[in-house]
Amino acid sequence: MITVTHLVKAFNGKDILKDVNVTFPKGKTTVIIGPSGSGKTTLLRCLNLLETPTEGSIAFDLDIYQFSEKTKLSTERVLNLRRKSGMVFQSFNLFPHKTVEQNIIEGPVIVKKQDKTLALAKAAELLKKVGLSDRAQHYPHQLSGGQKQRVAIARALAMEPEVILFDEPTSALDPELEMEVLRVIQDLATEHNTMIIVTHNMDFARAIADYVIFIEAGKIVEAGEKAQVFGHPKEKRTQEFLRLFSKSQFE
Repeated sequence: MITVTHLVKAFNGKDILKDVNVTFPKGKTTVIIGPSGSGKTTLLRCLNLLETPTEGSIAFDLDIYQFSEKTKLSTERVLNLRRKSGMVFQSFNLFPHKTVEQNIIEGPVIVKKQDKTLALAKAAELLKKVGLSDRAQHYPHQLSGGQKQRVAIARALAMEPEVILFDEPTSALDPELEMEVLRVIQDLATEHNTMIIVTHNMDFARAIADYVIFIEAGKIVEAGEKAQVFGHPKEKRTQEFLRLFSKSQFE
């Protein structure tokens, strides 16, 4: 379980996240929704310290990370937190000069000091999981956008993280390629991985979420089980936002 307490993130003196308090359940899929510029991606990036919170705390079970303007985490503490999470970006972020296989084993071999033979075996297993066994020796420029994102997912899984973070994983893809990636993420959800997903795709959010967080202007407006937030939202602003979207076509 990940617990965020009194989290603040400021840029140039302006609070982007404002006293955020939220819990991400273990073994569940949490979807973060909200208008553009609401702080969704900033919250996600704070969870693995791609952005350092200004104040507050993040706890992975009993391992608590405290933040303030006066204190700074050691490099080892930062790396320790990042090892707990795998990040899948909207822009893929693959190494262009490395093959698909090399991209996947880079983290386990370099960061975790895993035996290369074991890393290669795991990479083969993960490529099969994401439907790309025949692309192991291809380079990123030889792949479609959907294939690149599936490699990025395999790369994140190779690190065996406690939580997988997805930042708008399909926003750069056309609808057909988007479906390839969404199906892979849905498969991961059925395996009870802990996943936190920022998405603008409400159909996908309805289909995959166990837990939903609605954020606006840097504040948590509403958070709860999918059935409650999508079916019977308590807050007027949540109701207004969800009226903009039709009922899920995934269901």
